[in-house]
Amino acid sequence: MQQKTVQQPIVTDAEIAKTARYNRDIKASGYRPWVTVRQSHTYGQGQIVYSHKTRREHHLLSRGERAPFFYFERDPTVIDILEQYPLPLHQTLEIAASLNVVHPGNYKERGNHGGRIPAKTMTQDFVIIRQTEAGKHILSPYSLKYSDALDPEITSPRVVNRTWAKERIALEYWRTQNIDHVLITEKSFDATIIYNLEFLRECFDEAELIQVSAEFYANVIVRFRHHMIATPLSTLLMLIHQVAYELNIDKFQVQCLFQHAVYTGRLNIDLTQRIELYRPLPVIRRSNAG
Repeated sequence: MQQKTVQQPIVTDAEIAKTARYNRDIKASGYRPWVTVRQSHTYGQGQIVYSHKTRREHHLLSRGERAPFFYFERDPTVIDILEQYPLPLHQTLEIAASLNVVHPGNYKERGNHGGRIPAKTMTQDFVIIRQTEAGKHILSPYSLKYSDALDPEITSPRVVNRTWAKERIALEYWRTQNIDHVLITEKSFDATIIYNLEFLRECFDEAELIQVSAEFYANVIVRFRHHMIATPLSTLLMLIHQVAYELNIDKFQVQCLFQHAVYTGRLNIDLTQRIELYRPLPVIRRSNAG
């Protein structure tokens, strides 16, 4: 029996005009997400985070998006993070028709269009721009889904099927661009590592405190390494106080320089264990073998 062809939403003049305005805006002022926290219906889950890497505010529509964002931000190969990235409406509509799945639409607006549903521009949670060693830029699109939302034993099978249908549209779009699409969940990231990255990146909020000479910075690192070996049971706070005393500088500045050194890999700390001010540092032990 032949499958019934589904009816697709319609493209409205309003959505075409919105797309044109958006394209003009990003050409004039740089990237901005298609959907902002203020426009979303996340009911307190959305957050706006400023990035030291991209030097702009990023709109994360769920708490789950924090983990990949902080992970991508620290990756030295990543040069930009494009969140809520719009996909070309006419292309995704064509793909939806070819897959015989219904394209996302603004169902609340159907009364203004004679019962027809206006098509809604699809967005990619993240499109990451990486730079290779040869200087080439590579796009990597990511979709974030909570694992429960993909499990029909937890979430309604109808909802799960609809989630996968929309993912198929995005996957096929990126396939036409010869770009690999990646699906991630909250289980794709170590929660402790993300917790540590959030703590470490705080140093960038005090940019003036980490702008020191290379010699001074190296001296701070050497002193931390020395005390971490000499007094391995000292808490991080004790180490900060000791280094601040020896260099005769403010303790908070020492903390910022420590955070920066660990974040950038100058100090080798085990990020799979929590870094806490009142605990000894989780140092990665070197093997004596070899």
